[in-house]
Amino acid sequence: MSEEKEKSFLRYEITGRPAFSVVRIYLDQPGQQVVAEGGAMVYMDGHVDMKTKSSGGVLRGLKRKLSGESMFQNFFELTEGSTKPGMIAFAHGAPGDIVHIHLNQGEEWTLSKDAYIASTPSVQVTTQVGKIASLLGGEGLFLTKVFAEAEGDVWLGGYGYIERHEIGPGEEFVIDTGVMMAFPANMQYRTSKVGGKKSFLLGGEGIVMRFTGPGIIYTQNREMRLLASLLMPYLPKD
Repeated sequence: MSEEKEKSFLRYEITGRPAFSVVRIYLDQPGQQVVAEGGAMVYMDGHVDMKTKSSGGVLRGLKRKLSGESMFQNFFELTEGSTKPGMIAFAHGAPGDIVHIHLNQGEEWTLSKDAYIASTPSVQVTTQVGKIASLLGGEGLFLTKVFAEAEGDVWLGGYGYIERHEIGPGEEFVIDTGVMMAFPANMQYRTSKVGGKKSFLLGGEGIVMRFTGPGIIYTQNREMRLLASLLMPYLPKD
């Protein structure tokens, strides 16, 4: 997807698009921090320190674990006494793109599991109970939630190409649960099957999410569940 020139607290750039994206985030002055999902860092400058802890305490860490995220998060900041900017690069676990979202104070988004990569410390990562479609659609019962305690940034990764959809007031937009990536937590949606019973059972689409605007939705055009089913016949059998 094309880079959006929007407000960001931390300077960053995204390279390797669209299939193998990497986001490089820069700490330009002492005191700046970036928080990341465990295992997301691919390389960094030597004058950047990393500390691992459970952001928000053990209970919030356990909630993150339920939605498929890491219980512990990594905090990056400039080494004490460093006088030059530092860079940390992050990538998503699956091949695909990365998107940046700037959040206003109090703003809350719902994410698919594993979408979260990194954020500023003001953005808290927790979990929420999804609707039954989340379970049937392969997302699991729990979904990831990000909440901005103060204005901040979050970087998300998707499997495949990421699209940003702007839905107008009263408009309906239908997506497969497996390609849902992110949407504002206050956006209205319901779940349903596609077509009649025959389509539901034989059409291969299953459960969908029907959103009603206004709002913004991010989708990814590949689905890990489908990839797993395609690979299954080729895996060695005991």
